[in-house]
Amino acid sequence: MGKINKKVHSIKWSFLLYVSFCLVIAFVGSMAVGVSTNYLQDWYRSTYPDAIAPPTERYEIIYDDGGYPRVGYIRDDSFIEKTLKKESVIYWFISYSQVIIIPVWFILCFIATGTIFYNRELKRPIEVLMNAANKISENQLDFKVEYHKKNELGKLCDAFEEMRSALYKSNQEMWQSLEERKRLNAAFSHDLRTPLTVLKGYGDFLEMYVPDKKVSEEKLLSVIAMMNGQITRLEHYTQKMNAVQKIEDIVPKINSVSSDELIQTLKETGELVCGDKFSINDGITKKEIYIDRELVLQVYENLISNALRYGENSVKVTCRICDDLLYLSVSDDGRGFSKEALKNAAQPFFRDENEPDKIHFGLGLYICRILCEKCGGELLIENEQGGGKVTAAFCCKKISENR
Repeated sequence: MGKINKKVHSIKWSFLLYVSFCLVIAFVGSMAVGVSTNYLQDWYRSTYPDAIAPPTERYEIIYDDGGYPRVGYIRDDSFIEKTLKKESVIYWFISYSQVIIIPVWFILCFIATGTIFYNRELKRPIEVLMNAANKISENQLDFKVEYHKKNELGKLCDAFEEMRSALYKSNQEMWQSLEERKRLNAAFSHDLRTPLTVLKGYGDFLEMYVPDKKVSEEKLLSVIAMMNGQITRLEHYTQKMNAVQKIEDIVPKINSVSSDELIQTLKETGELVCGDKFSINDGITKKEIYIDRELVLQVYENLISNALRYGENSVKVTCRICDDLLYLSVSDDGRGFSKEALKNAAQPFFRDENEPDKIHFGLGLYICRILCEKCGGELLIENEQGGGKVTAAFCCKKISENR
């Protein structure tokens, strides 16, 4: 979490400002009470002069028998009568009212100041923070912590917002990671189907012809070599998929491959997957090309599997090299791509509404696109007369030339 660099107006100084203002109001009010009561006292005394009680006692000097003087006090009994008068009671109340009013005024000023300070400085940020804490505890992170005062509580709210944002981003990354892992597993399952189909085709072939000895030793060894090649590819592909967390993390391993060998592998794989529907047009002159053979075959197998699923009578493959790019175009004689599919067929989990294969994951062309881009090429989806066409392009230059 990054540091929040904002000019902070301290809530401590705000509190001192409120208290200072409160003291000023309290002292001004107490002075006003004192002046008012003194004025009222003077006015009442001038209006009701009898309200003031006379001295309670008077004294006189008395000489005893020895001739020594003594002070003698004489009680004024009229005091009791005068102090019981209504005017005297009111005068006494006016005289001592400020002793009660001034402390009460101070208390009211402090209560009012505390209430105003809480409502203006504390109530809103506390509500914001409590609401944020409740939402975070319920794992609801799609909100914002907003409080715009530049004090310590504003800084705390900003820190809460950064924490919420970091948690939200972390949860999103975790969710994306889980989705990507799910997608990778689905892609892995999807891509195993074609090699397994090829191996099953070889197995059926051997089971059908070997018992009756209708297969020559040369052909048998060739089939076994092809099966071993598929098994090796599966092993390498499994290792590569296990080593990555995302499809996008795959790193192509470029090696020199004979164009004749590649075309032969494409032909044999296409015939096994598509049978009599398959045909290939080789427009590549014999040369060495530099590709990741496994990734190219992975894309190729996906494309011919899709073409077989949508095509009716034929699956055609065209190979060519142009501007240091190897192009593999696979077309079929099906209904072609819909307008929506032309835009989104290479997106993950896309399925056409008229998709015939209900178990289809919608990952084949997405995987092909990612792998083509990893290999320095692209995936083109289009319609041609008589069906759909998908072209996979791969960079086939030497690595040293490509840098």
